[in-house]
Amino acid sequence: MKRITSIQNLRRRFVFFIQALLCIVFIFSSINARSQNEMLTVISNDKGAPAELKLSDLKSIFLGEKQRWRNGNKISIALMKTSTPGGAYTCQKIYDMSSDELKKFWLALVFEGKADAPAFFNTTSELESFVAENPGAIGIIDQPPASADTRIVLIDGKKML
Repeated sequence: MKRITSIQNLRRRFVFFIQALLCIVFIFSSINARSQNEMLTVISNDKGAPAELKLSDLKSIFLGEKQRWRNGNKISIALMKTSTPGGAYTCQKIYDMSSDELKKFWLALVFEGKADAPAFFNTTSELESFVAENPGAIGIIDQPPASADTRIVLIDGKKML
């Protein structure tokens, strides 16, 4: 009888150990996934944006307050669609707005003739291609760039926000 009880206790401890281990793995994987998705990289065309910007200048650009680069090229803003994780995080981090608030913000700016609407993309590769092909273009993606045709713009000396 004692032997059966000790085997049952051992089995319960083993099950508890496996459950605890799975819980720890789940927690660490969700933390890692969240930290990867919450990184933003600013990329630009070689003809336009400087190699480094202050965060305040970046926000000014993405709010449509600045229309041209120092070399005279018109600024073209490229963003991920707000329905994507990168686009939603950009709304929060750069604009401090919800997706709907961002859409209304840009509609008002365009309607008032104060700025051109940004280009919105479903994938980072589409956004990168747009930036590479358009002098003066600047965009934000939620991963390191895959294309060598764009350059990373440092923000306050950092590659990622």
